[in-house]
Amino acid sequence: MFNWIKKLFTSPVEPLVLKDEVKEKAPAKAKKVTKAELSKMTKVKLEELGRDNGIELDRRLTKAKLVAQLHKAL
Repeated sequence: MFNWIKKLFTSPVEPLVLKDEVKEKAPAKAKKVTKAELSKMTKVKLEELGRDNGIELDRRLTKAKLVAQLHKAL
């Protein structure tokens, strides 16, 4: 019985290997987006599009300012 308990606590533990490691996503190449297309989007969608392309937008700004910043950056 003691040997079983001893094996339980002294058995070698193999390191955990993750098969699907999380890789950092590189910013996707921005496709040409017109100001008209951007102005049809919501502020949340504009922010998501900016993040996908490596641009951080502040939703507290007006939608027109967000569209201008995103269009300029893309």
